Amino acid sequence: MLKRQKGYSIATKSVKAKLIRSQFDMQETKDAYNEVVHFYFLLIAENPQGVSIPVQSKVGWRFYELLTASHQFISGFPSPLKRAAIRQAIGAYESWNSTYQKWLHRPKRRSHHKPPVHPRAFRFNPQYDSGMWKEDDGFSIVLKMRVGDSWKWVKHQYQCPAVPAEWTKGSPRIQVQNGSLWLVFPLEKYVPATGGIKGIMSKNAFRTCGIDMDLDKYIVIATVLETNDRGETTELARHSINQSRHVARRKRDLGQIAIKMGQTKIISRGFAKSKWDSITAREIDFSRAVARELVEFARHWKVDVISFEHLGNLRPKQGKFSRRSNQKRAYWLKGKVFEQVKRIAYQDYTILTTRVSPRNTSRLSPWGEPLWRGAKFPASLPEFDSYQPGAALVATADGYKAHSGLNAARNVALKAIKRNLSEAALNLKSLK
Repeated sequence: MLKRQKGYSIATKSVKAKLIRSQFDMQETKDAYNEVVHFYFLLIAENPQGVSIPVQSKVGWRFYELLTASHQFISGFPSPLKRAAIRQAIGAYESWNSTYQKWLHRPKRRSHHKPPVHPRAFRFNPQYDSGMWKEDDGFSIVLKMRVGDSWKWVKHQYQCPAVPAEWTKGSPRIQVQNGSLWLVFPLEKYVPATGGIKGIMSKNAFRTCGIDMDLDKYIVIATVLETNDRGETTELARHSINQSRHVARRKRDLGQIAIKMGQTKIISRGFAKSKWDSITAREIDFSRAVARELVEFARHWKVDVISFEHLGNLRPKQGKFSRRSNQKRAYWLKGKVFEQVKRIAYQDYTILTTRVSPRNTSRLSPWGEPLWRGAKFPASLPEFDSYQPGAALVATADGYKAHSGLNAARNVALKAIKRNLSEAALNLKSLK
């Protein structure tokens, strides 16, 4: 894989390829790999000091490899796969040990809890490091695999999406999933270092994209603000994404599940599994589609920073099953869109993503004035003594009028700007 270079960061992602069977079963290789992982896990449990030995030549996996150099159980097992199994076993032991330490220091009220036990079996997918594969041309690959009682080189064909030239492929991982075989290749590429958000916002001029996901009206709104070195900020563009069809379909499916639960009186785990799987798959696909659309919008307007609200403590309200479940998935979708935007924007276009406090983003105008909020603009605005969270329109006594989501997106972008340029002020004329 790539080595670190000055002035560059390394972006990572993975690509999944369908491995076409060649009359050979990869399950034998997976079973043999997990037997070796189990063997080393038990060895590490007896000799945990090897995990953190300070001697560089014998640290971690190297200590246990030397300890079992002449052991009969692993004789003939390929060295690259053995080393991957040792690293996997170390990770599994550290995971178990952290849980065990928490149990040791548990509160007295939980003294009756039993200690965590060692895993009885493992089902890890084998990691094919260098020496376990060769002759990868993008369409076929030769893998060393277990065939009967011996290890043989077997050529496989695979179907993989095109990998851009700037991405470097690493050693794959084999996945045996529902009777199908998959190759998962890690990808890396060099990305010019940006100097962080402070470095970007110290330029003479920069652009910020503020994004508000309105969960009440099912719409995502983005706005692009440009700021110069004097703090003068103007609005350049707006974009909205309607998610009403997606939400309506989710509500319909959740309603059907609720009806079936009421009819059968079954609420146990696994009920209506196909429906739940369908909802989950659609949520993931929709989050990627929304994220890609937002990133492409930001790229088109040459945005430097994308800003979201930090809403990590959202909890669905008490109520009917279908309504509560819909809110729960809407909140999950909001977080997933942020994660996808952050990943795609940086990997593809070196655009940074940040989050700001949601305080008063919907209650105040971009100039800090209290807002009237309602479903329809009145002829004369009343006193600002009422706040309607579900309303779509906002206004001030000075004549500022906007959609509530657009106003929130402007505030989100301005908060990101004011972190490093406190004198920034939005130009009212640019909003017309």
